[in-house]
Amino acid sequence: MREIPQEYLASLARVEALEAEQSAAAKAAQKSQQEAVQAQIQAAVESALAEERAKADDPATSEPAAAASAAGDVASNVDWATVPVTDLTLFYPGQASFEWVQNGKTHGGARPLTKGGDACTTCHAKEVEAIGTKIVAGGEIEPTPIPGKRGTIDASIQAAHDDENLHVRIQWPDAGHNPAPFVDGGKMDPDNQIKVAMMITGTGIEMGETTGCWSSCHADNTYMPFDPGADAIAANADIASQLEAKETITKYLTESRTKVEVKGRRGKAQGGWDKLKPAEEIDELLANGTFLDLLRIYADGSASNGYLLERRVANGGDISAEANLSGGVWTVVFSRPLASGAPGDVPLEPGKTYTVGFAIHDDYAAARFHHVTLDTSLALDDDAAQINAIKQ
Repeated sequence: MREIPQEYLASLARVEALEAEQSAAAKAAQKSQQEAVQAQIQAAVESALAEERAKADDPATSEPAAAASAAGDVASNVDWATVPVTDLTLFYPGQASFEWVQNGKTHGGARPLTKGGDACTTCHAKEVEAIGTKIVAGGEIEPTPIPGKRGTIDASIQAAHDDENLHVRIQWPDAGHNPAPFVDGGKMDPDNQIKVAMMITGTGIEMGETTGCWSSCHADNTYMPFDPGADAIAANADIASQLEAKETITKYLTESRTKVEVKGRRGKAQGGWDKLKPAEEIDELLANGTFLDLLRIYADGSASNGYLLERRVANGGDISAEANLSGGVWTVVFSRPLASGAPGDVPLEPGKTYTVGFAIHDDYAAARFHHVTLDTSLALDDDAAQINAIKQ
């Protein structure tokens, strides 16, 4: 054994002190930014409420735009001022598919994820801002960057429930328009300046609790590197018919396929869009709860309830929603039954913790050009969960 040189110990101490100082400065800057965002959100909400009160006092000035109320009739029995706020950073994922994250050649955390059972947040909870900023600028997993698009969105999420329904409110600052250079007119979805999605993980999904909604994002979905294209889809008429697909393939779960190519060895296309299991096996998966519950809200306040399994399916389950842009801040509120009984709706029960994911399509984006959360926990009346839906 040799004694460690004092010069090395002194140098190590200086480096550790510098790293601690930089870490503290970064945390302070992040806290300041979050406080500024929250102040902006709160000011917008107060302005919207004042406007609603003024309209109520003067019926002649009121407008029949129910979808454009920040407080609104949806979840009108919820006192949001008493509901805990969870600050989440949604980041831009580019073409990082479920296959990509499982492949050690592309993702350094593949082994801890697939073999060790680590959740995405285990490694990346403190890195989402850096990840989103890097990916959105363009590179290996973003071959078609949108100049000026932000890498992250700081959002505030609240959840409450009563005896029958779950109520969720999500707020985030708007950003200026940055046209997509690969789309005529620059807007991928001209009818929707924003869209919000919430996914609740069902049972029996490979790495569902550790990856959340990532389990449905495959390398052969729309705008992904192995998107088969309209011609290949048309050439597989039977599969295309079952998937109700014409030009693109929606998200799906690995469990709905007989095989999904992950590694892409010897030039094989990653994914498994055309390896669909028989209809009776799909029905059995649905009956057993193997699906991602999917709630979607659009810019005009309309909404859809459904699920992801072999494809994206609308199940007709109850959902009500409102969307509003006021003071530079978007406010989206939506409600759904705790247990609707509709196929593809995860029943929400006290004493259980659920893995959920949120996605925001801002600036008229569509398909994969969204911002997403990592695996996030939600529970009813349990402050151990990241999102605690309290009883109102």
